[in-house]
Amino acid sequence: MAIPDTLQAWRDYVADEPTEPPRLTPTELAALSPTEKAQYDDDRVAFLDGNIILSTPDTDSIDLNARLLVGSLASKKFTARPGLAVSGQSTLGKSTATMWVAKKHEQRMRERTGRDKDPAFAPVVYIPTPAGTTPKGMMAAFCHWLGLPMHRTSTAQELTEQVITVLRELGTSMVLVDEIHNLKTRSSTGADAASALKGFAERLDAVFVYVGIDLPSSDLFTGSIGQQLAGRVTMYEMQSFGSSTQQQRDDWADLVGAVEELVPLTSHKAGTLEGMSDYLFDRTGGSIGSLRLLVSKAAQLAMGDGSERIDRGKLDQVKIDMNAEGNLVASVVPARKSGRTRLKRAQ
Repeated sequence: MAIPDTLQAWRDYVADEPTEPPRLTPTELAALSPTEKAQYDDDRVAFLDGNIILSTPDTDSIDLNARLLVGSLASKKFTARPGLAVSGQSTLGKSTATMWVAKKHEQRMRERTGRDKDPAFAPVVYIPTPAGTTPKGMMAAFCHWLGLPMHRTSTAQELTEQVITVLRELGTSMVLVDEIHNLKTRSSTGADAASALKGFAERLDAVFVYVGIDLPSSDLFTGSIGQQLAGRVTMYEMQSFGSSTQQQRDDWADLVGAVEELVPLTSHKAGTLEGMSDYLFDRTGGSIGSLRLLVSKAAQLAMGDGSERIDRGKLDQVKIDMNAEGNLVASVVPARKSGRTRLKRAQ
């Protein structure tokens, strides 16, 4: 699925709940007609690649911090509201985690206000920051997302006033600004766009969540404008899983096990992937996004060749992102068995 670049697309995302296909036995799978088998495979791939969020320390912490900030909206305050910045390298799941947090916020707000189906209510706005944007470009992105009319002669200030008016009418209480590292404040246009965004956030009674790569050292949080913005946000730094300590290795093995539980293959033996957790760490660099992609592609190979199981050979065939493919050096190790609490799907 593409990013939700309109209000309707966002509502489709909020309403989407991945449906797990039935877990068939080998006998039941063999009884399917070719057409039924093809549809079953499509359903399984859609499930594996769907919006399934695993509850990790990162997702839990981001959700907690966002909820605390939203809770402060109940107090009367005549200064800018504090915000949240989520930073980290690519493929760590920053956008996925923050979109899920925003989704849960919208669901909670609709339930709390009794406006579950109200089209005139939009608790969340999600904007991907255009590369090299200008103040007008940034506001135009909001207009496009909201489906507001734009005139070629409109100024950035006119668009800002239009957007603020509409967001107040919609009851927006969270604004998620993704790819915020695209704002380059060392250029005059980027600095102007950052200044416009700062002023925009000051006028809206909502929590702003900024998501991007290496934000503490990015243009947006350096310089005079950046220092003002940094003083108003809580910075959360997402990290890839580590392998230096036994606890880190156990945490990674737990994640591998949780991802493995999602695999709907008829002949796959539970614990196989967890037993290759060291190998999978080297393949993915400890990135949850790269791990999910690797396992999903290997599962598709297993469906295609009829083996219905993932093994080292299939994983070796799969190529993933360039960052993760840098250092394959591990070998298969025995599965770790302990009484550790497993990760689970986020609800």
